[in-house]
This record gives sequence, C-alpha cells and structure tokens, in this order.
Amino acid sequence: MDGVIFDSEALVLKCWKRIGDKYGLKDIDAIFQESIGTNTAETKEIVMKHYGEDFAYDKFRQEASRLFHEITKEKGVPVKRGARELLSYLKVNGFQIGLASSTRIEVVKSELEQVGLLKFFHVVIGGDMVRHSKPHPEIYNRACEELDVDPAETFAIEDSFNGVRSAHGAGLKVIMVPDILQPDEEMENLALEIFPSLMGVLGYFQNL
Repeated sequence: MDGVIFDSEALVLKCWKRIGDKYGLKDIDAIFQESIGTNTAETKEIVMKHYGEDFAYDKFRQEASRLFHEITKEKGVPVKRGARELLSYLKVNGFQIGLASSTRIEVVKSELEQVGLLKFFHVVIGGDMVRHSKPHPEIYNRACEELDVDPAETFAIEDSFNGVRSAHGAGLKVIMVPDILQPDEEMENLALEIFPSLMGVLGYFQNL
C-alpha cells in the first residue's frame, strides 16, 4: 500500500527526519530505507539495532506518527498516479485483487476506505495478521491462499526491496514500481518487469 498505492513513504521519511533532528539522530535516511516494507515490530528492531537498546523508540515513533497524521489530516494521503486506473481495469476485467501490506490492518482498511479504494480488493492482509515481516514470504503466501490462487499465476506489484524479496520468495511474478529506493542488480534479477509508474503497469496488463 505505502509507496505503491499511496505516495506516503516520502512523507513518513520527512516526519522521521524532523523528529530525528529534534533529538540529534544521525543516519535517519539510511535507517529508514532499511526498514521500508517491514512491519512495526521489524522496524523497531532495525532502529534499535542502530541506536541501541536505550533508545526511546516508542516515543520517537509516536511523535513521528502524530506529525504524519497532522499533515495528512489537513492535506490527505496522496494517491499514486495510475492507482485508480489500474485497480478499475483489473476489477472490470475479472482479476482477483489482494493487498499484502506491512501496515496494521486497521490502518490499511481505514486509509483505503477514506480514498474509496477498499472496494477494489477481494482480500486485504495487514502486517499484524502474520508472524513474519517482509522480506519473509508469509504475507504473500497467505494472500494467495485467501484469494485461492496459484502464486505462479499471480502478479505482485511492489516498490520496496523487502517487498520484492517477499513476493519472489512466495513464488509470485513480481512487477517493481520503485518509489524511494531505485532498483539495483538484485531487484533487476528478482523482478519480472520494472516500470517507473503504475501507468506502465496498466499498459502491461492491457497488452497481455
């Protein structure tokens, strides 16, 4: 969801950096990039690994989250260009559509509902519904099971390295649409296709 449907990752990073500056934290960019695509628990482990066991992560996260919601309450969470068009095309043409997000299910459903996109999904899996975070394949395994589809005949659209690894590990055909992180050699090897935007993905499905 974040970084694929919503243009939210850059905003989250902005909030992290603003709170990080307040407390004199270094290397926020690198630590944030390492945590992209992971769930809340895994993100905490990554941050604590860098800043030490004494770091008040919960306070940091709460302040960053509060700032994020203050900004989005005023301006909303921007939807990525092509998201509505792609979801509409897939729905009309009979595709089974699932969402496998590292974000908590309550937040996922709320944010999708606010912008009128929840109705497109047959199955929604949040990060708090699985034991293992991306890059572990569990979340994609579960999404395919609930959709009752063969992973080998299923496409995953991902922006993050951890997401690509997760979907590929579950046996899906991965289409990468990079957001903050640009693809490296590993991503080029794991992804079936890489497009600069969801409009490219729409064109791909239209031409299948």
